[in-house]
Amino acid sequence: MKRVSNFTLLACLMLAAAGCAQSTSVGAGGSAGSGGAQGSPALDPLSATPRYAVLSSDFSSSSIAVLDADFATINESWLSSGTTYPGLVATLSGDVVLPNRQAGDGTLAVIDRFFTDVVTRFFVPSGNLNGQLRTQGEIGDSGFSSNPQDFIFVDSSSAWVPRYESNLSAQATPENQGNDLFEVNPSDMSATGDRIDLSPLDTTAAVGNENGAVEVDVFARPSRGVLVGSTIVVGLDRISANFDAAGPGMVAVVDLDDASVEGLELPGLESCGRTVPVPGEPSKVVVACVGFAQPFGDEPQVRASSGIALLGVGENGAVIEEVWRVADDPMSAIAVNAVIAIDAARVLGVASGDFATTSDRLYLIDLETGAQELVLESTGSFVIGEPAFDPLSEMLYVPDAAENAVLELAADGGGFVELGSSTIAPGVGLPPTKVYLLD
Repeated sequence: MKRVSNFTLLACLMLAAAGCAQSTSVGAGGSAGSGGAQGSPALDPLSATPRYAVLSSDFSSSSIAVLDADFATINESWLSSGTTYPGLVATLSGDVVLPNRQAGDGTLAVIDRFFTDVVTRFFVPSGNLNGQLRTQGEIGDSGFSSNPQDFIFVDSSSAWVPRYESNLSAQATPENQGNDLFEVNPSDMSATGDRIDLSPLDTTAAVGNENGAVEVDVFARPSRGVLVGSTIVVGLDRISANFDAAGPGMVAVVDLDDASVEGLELPGLESCGRTVPVPGEPSKVVVACVGFAQPFGDEPQVRASSGIALLGVGENGAVIEEVWRVADDPMSAIAVNAVIAIDAARVLGVASGDFATTSDRLYLIDLETGAQELVLESTGSFVIGEPAFDPLSEMLYVPDAAENAVLELAADGGGFVELGSSTIAPGVGLPPTKVYLLD
C-alpha cells in the first residue's frame, strides 16, 4: 500500500517542487530479482479473455476475480492469497493493486506492494507465467521496501514502475534507492538497469511541536502514472518520512525521449498521488489530490488542500486545463477519493463517511463548474472502493464492501441509474474493493 490506500484512508497525504533528473544505471541488467520460468503454467486457463477484474481484500489477504464484457464471472478467484504459483512470491499479500492500464498485449499484471515489492505478469487467457520481478535488490536487514505503485507499459522492451519509498541509507545502491521510476523489460520481466530519479522533486515543510516549528524533508513519493505519447505523468504524494508534513501538490512530467523530469505544481492542493486516464481523450490526464491534515483527518485542513485537476499533455509537456478545488465551495462534498474520469469534463469521486453522522457517497463532478450530483450513497464509511467505467457499454461498476457486492449502474441522461448488483466470489469471504477495466 502507500502505507495505506485511499480506500482505507488511514494514510498519508503528499506532494513536491520542480526539477530535472536523468536516467541512471543500476548495474548491468540490474540485480533486482526475477523468478519463475516464462511460459510455465501458473494459474488455471480461462475459458474467455476477461474484460474486467475485481479485487477483493481485507488488507491481509486478497482475491482477484475476472469477468467478461457482460460482467459475468469467468473465474471468481483466479488468483488469491490461497493460490500457489512459481516465482519469487508464492501467494498474494493483502496489499495488491492492478496497473492504471494493462499493456494490451495479452497479459495481466499484478502489483504486490509494501514489504512484498513484486510485479507479476500472466498470459491471458492461458494463465501461464510471463515473469515476476522484485522491484529492489538485496537489502539485508535494512528493512527497506521499495513499495511499487504501478506498472506503466511503454512497449515490449520497456515499462516503468514508480517506487514510492525512499531508502534513507547513505550506502544504498541505485537499485535500492527508491523514490523514482524503475525500468523493467516486460518481455521477460527483468530489470533493465535504468531508473529515473525523482528526488529533485523532494522539498521541505514545517512541522510544529512544543518547541515551535521545525523543517523536515518531504519526499516526492511517486504513485500512479499515465503514459501520453513519450511522456509519463506521475502523481506525487509529496510527504515526509513520518507522514507528518506535506509539500505543495505536484505531478512529475517525465519525458522518456531524454529522461528529463519537470515538476508541475498544482497550486493550493496537496497529496496528488492519483493520476487516471480520460476515456476518449488520450492526451488528457486527471489528477486527484486528497489533501493533507495534521492531525490526520482534520476536515478544515483537508477541505483547504484537496481537489481534482485536468491536465493536457503535448510535445511541450503538461499544462493545467481545469482545477476543481473543494475549498471553492464550503458546501461541496470532499469527493476526492477513488477518482476516475468519465470524460474530459466530468469525474466520479467518493466522499468518505465519518463513521458517525455520514456514510460514503459517490458523486459525479463537473470540473468546470464544480457542480456535484449524488450518484449513490452507501450504508457505511470507507466501504465504497475504486469503480470502473466502460466507455463502450457506458456501464459503471462500483464496489461496496458494506453490500459485499459490486453495484451496476448505466449512463442515463447525463447521470447514472442503478440496475442491480453482483456478488463477487461469495465463497472467498472477502469484500470487493476495486474494479478494473482491462484495456
